[in-house]
Amino acid sequence: MEDFGALIGQVQALTDELRRHKYLDLIDGRQIVFREGRARLAGPTAIQVGDETITGRAVLIATGARTALPPVPGLADGPYLTNETLYRLSVPPAHLIVLGGGYIGLENAQAFARLGSRVTVLELLPQILPQEDPDVAEALTTYLQAEGIDVQTEARVVEVAWQEGGVAVTYERNGATHRLEGSHLLVATGRRGNTDDLGLEALGIATDRQGFLQVDETLRTAVPTVLGAGDVIGNPPFVYTAAYEGQLAAENALMNRHEVRDYSALPWVVFTDPQVAGVGLSEREAQAAGLEYETSVLPLSEVPRALVGRDTRGFIKLLRDPVTDRLLGARIVAPEGGELVMELSLALRYEIPVPELARRFHPYLTWSEAIKLAALGFTKDVRQLSCCAI
Repeated sequence: MEDFGALIGQVQALTDELRRHKYLDLIDGRQIVFREGRARLAGPTAIQVGDETITGRAVLIATGARTALPPVPGLADGPYLTNETLYRLSVPPAHLIVLGGGYIGLENAQAFARLGSRVTVLELLPQILPQEDPDVAEALTTYLQAEGIDVQTEARVVEVAWQEGGVAVTYERNGATHRLEGSHLLVATGRRGNTDDLGLEALGIATDRQGFLQVDETLRTAVPTVLGAGDVIGNPPFVYTAAYEGQLAAENALMNRHEVRDYSALPWVVFTDPQVAGVGLSEREAQAAGLEYETSVLPLSEVPRALVGRDTRGFIKLLRDPVTDRLLGARIVAPEGGELVMELSLALRYEIPVPELARRFHPYLTWSEAIKLAALGFTKDVRQLSCCAI
């Protein structure tokens, strides 16, 4: 891609602008004192920044997370890329090898494949998006492979060797050893909390094996005046949940409240194309919980908007309680899946019965009509319905 450098420059400029406009500029005119430096806990209500000790009523740790490097021989010895450094390249990779088939790995794999790079994804587990239902993973795998992305699951990387102008990855799959050469290596094998050298141990504050800060449901650590929010406490790793947690932690600390975090109706999106979106329970989670459930699976080939747009990739799957008719969860694979999930999140949060979703007006030739059709699918064959029928 001839204008790759210009494109990356635009990405960085937009990122910098949003960071300044939505964060740094908002400090002015507020009761916020900003200090830049390396901070450590100096007590239950104090931190040390350089030579300055700052004391308050409580301390909120929101130091984020970084890429977790797996213990693969040779990996740390060379210029591996992360989701941050990937967007500092001046030329597109000739062959990008991606370690990890989670959302970070897949979003970047598809983006760079569309920018002209050859891309190979190596995933240790039997499917990409390992926590999701097999039908979701299988559908997305098919669409990614159709774009030329090589997806290798059950691939255990055993060695990385850096060489002039590239990298060689040795991995085991199906009982055989393979050697794959690429120009660049992206590590997307999970996240690790940024909790190193914060002085946690002196106060008896624990982290888990991945370095994530351990907090209770009110976001307090073992020291009640020290709280955590955002990626540093682990899942869910979203900017909107970090904002929610930051507000909840601050209110609990300063108002002596004990409100618990609630993710029961949390919508999420994987920004591949088609997108993968969900809320509530997956089938895998419902089965693990021993719940009785029914499903309605609507292929996008039955959605008028998808037919008009000539893109019928994907499906909508709803899970409901057969006794109460309440929604238990949903999974969406669709070009605009993220735009569909919020209605289902509200239905889950406010316990709107599935038949009520089917009865509501959904404008014809909108994506939202797909939710109505999926809800009807529990009791009717949507293939036999006329246009806008109920």
